Amino acid sequence: MKKVMIAAGLFPLFLSGCANVEPWERENLAKDHMALDANPLLSAFKEHADFSREGTSGGYGLSGGGCGCN
Repeated sequence: MKKVMIAAGLFPLFLSGCANVEPWERENLAKDHMALDANPLLSAFKEHADFSREGTSGGYGLSGGGCGCN
């Protein structure tokens, strides 16, 4: 019962992140500086360099090297 009460109390917090975006506001969200990756070409180059050097691909944000050790 306590878990249900906590979940019911937290549920509105999850809904608060939802927002209606009007068509005239979408231009601000489409700008380059709003992207998750500000420079995709540089990121692709860095990923290619890491792959070439380490023999790995993906897994960015995790610790460890290309040798399989952590």
